[in-house]
Amino acid sequence: MRKILFVCAGNSCRSPMAEAITVARMPESWREELSVSSAGTTAFDGMKAASNAIKVLKEMRIDLSVHRTRVLTARMVEGADLVITMTGEQKEEIADLVPGSRGKVMAMGELDSKRESPDIGDTIGGGEEVYRKTRDEIEGLIFKLIDYLADIFKLTK
Repeated sequence: MRKILFVCAGNSCRSPMAEAITVARMPESWREELSVSSAGTTAFDGMKAASNAIKVLKEMRIDLSVHRTRVLTARMVEGADLVITMTGEQKEEIADLVPGSRGKVMAMGELDSKRESPDIGDTIGGGEEVYRKTRDEIEGLIFKLIDYLADIFKLTK
């Protein structure tokens, strides 16, 4: 089974939204071939997702209420086939944490070559509209991710 790991800072907003949207949008046939999870570089284990993240995903009929935060470990990175960070800085943090991992780590915004920045802005402290905008930005990139995964892992859509 291939393992995809999304990473942000606190694992309460961006990376769990990316995880949940990926699971909701990926082809049904991939569910036995692909494992999707998330973690945070500065997270505390066991906290709930941000209430606004839960709310804006509920609008898409995606339940994020069961999510619990996890702190990123070297073992998680080593066990993943692909690590997708929310920022270029987090990508570098992972390269420092796990030397030799650089080839399987990418910033989410790198999926769209037309973007000016590979970063997905942090939602912490923002209102519902900030979360909606970030959710929609992530969802747009998830569709590009699905094409990318089909290509690199030879999965049928």
